[in-house]
Parts: sequence; C-alpha cells; structure tokens
Amino acid sequence: VTGAPAGTPLQGAVFEITRAKSGAVVGYITSDARGVAASEPLTLGRYYVREVTPARYYVLNPERFEAELEYTGQIVKLSLFNKSAALGTAIKKTGNYEVLAGDSMWYGITVENTSSVPLSDFYWSDRLPADAARALTLITGTYNQRLYYRVLYRSQLGGWKTLASNLLTTNNYSFSLNANVLGLAQGDVVAEVKLEFGAVQPGFRSESRAMISVLTLPGLVNGYEVVNRSECGGVYMGAPQVSLSSWVTKVVRLGKQPGLPKTGY
Repeated sequence: VTGAPAGTPLQGAVFEITRAKSGAVVGYITSDARGVAASEPLTLGRYYVREVTPARYYVLNPERFEAELEYTGQIVKLSLFNKSAALGTAIKKTGNYEVLAGDSMWYGITVENTSSVPLSDFYWSDRLPADAARALTLITGTYNQRLYYRVLYRSQLGGWKTLASNLLTTNNYSFSLNANVLGLAQGDVVAEVKLEFGAVQPGFRSESRAMISVLTLPGLVNGYEVVNRSECGGVYMGAPQVSLSSWVTKVVRLGKQPGLPKTGY
C-alpha cells in the first residue's frame, strides 16, 4: 500500500510500558517521523515494553521486550520491526454447467479474508441473472469465526432491504427469495443479495458453502448463457479490497426426438 522500502522508519506506532513486577501501566509512547519513541524519565527497576498499535498498513509485532534501569540517567534502546500488511480477499463460485429452460439450478459460494490483518465492513454479494432466472432460495452457509451478521436483498425496482439480522456465523440458515413471499410489487424480482459481517479477523472463511437457487425462464433459447456475478470485499485503514467471481451456465433445449423405425411386421 505505501510502497516504502524495507528499513523505512515508521511513524505512529504506539507502545505500552508496564512495570515488570506489578504489571501497572506506566504510560504510552508513540514513534515520530524518525521511527523513534522516547519515554519520560522512569524510576529504577525492570519494565516491559510492547507494541499495542502498529503504524498504518503494518502488522502488530506481538513480541514483549524487557528493559532494566540500573542507574539514574541510563538510556535503554530497543529495536522493533513491523511486517507490511498483506491485503486480499477471495471468493469462489460454482454452479451448473448446463440447465434446461424452465428448470431450477444452484450456485455455491465460498469466501475468505486472505489478508494478514483484520478487515472492516467485510461482505459478499451475489448479483442474480434477472434477465434469465428468478431467485428461489438462499442458504447462508457457515463460517469459521463466531460473529453476528445480516442478510440484505435488492429488488430490480427498489433499494436495499434487510432480510434478516443478528444471524450467527456458525449456524446455517435458509431464506426464501421468492418475490411473492417478500411482498414485492408485481413485476419486481430480487436482483441481488448481500451478507454483511462487519469486522473479520485474518483467515475468516467459509466452512460450509452458501447456496442460491434460481428458476430459469421457460422461454430461453438453446445456447443462451446465464451469467451470475459475485463479489466479496472489506476495508483496511481506508484501503478497500474487492474480489470478483462469475459463473456461466448454458441453456439447453431438447427438441422433439425422431420416432423409432417401424418393423414392418
């Protein structure tokens, strides 16, 4: 994100100083443009120093350092290195390769925070092929970190609405996306669904995949390509991370089969 070469001094890292014996917090210090954080004069004794907030776009160093002051005016120098944050998300979609016009089919979706840091506003969404199909059912899937999230949907003629909230990531839920069940206006259909998780930790991922079923329109011609698009993303310190995935299903129409030859008997 920053493009800074290795060894660049980091500004804005915050360190906590505690007394080794009692654990009492003495104070906090923050690194300046030179990458230096200096405390006020401390009484003699042993102290622990640890980073509590890394510089922007860097990963927290969990190491705890020990410093001992043995005489007045003594200066103890400690050095700390931070790794750059690796940022990324991933989404994978699967589905039917072929479908008969007028038949139903399923899409499967898995997501992951591949970053080495937490992401805020993490979500995944699926844009349904409203030109060729009608949404039937959403199965949310399960996820490896215990969080509460919500499900939203957007219709072709309206804005985003909440379908369900306070859902637990370790539970699997099923919801109807049928336009009549949702009380949509005549001619309106569900065009997109979204799951919003808030802040997720590194390694957040699907455990059981989410599933979306749709019913293809009966009038689709042979060879028509039903295109479904999905995305997932999150934000780290103002830097958005978005991944895209799509799946194409080909419509097959079975023509009238020729009759069996007669035996002539």
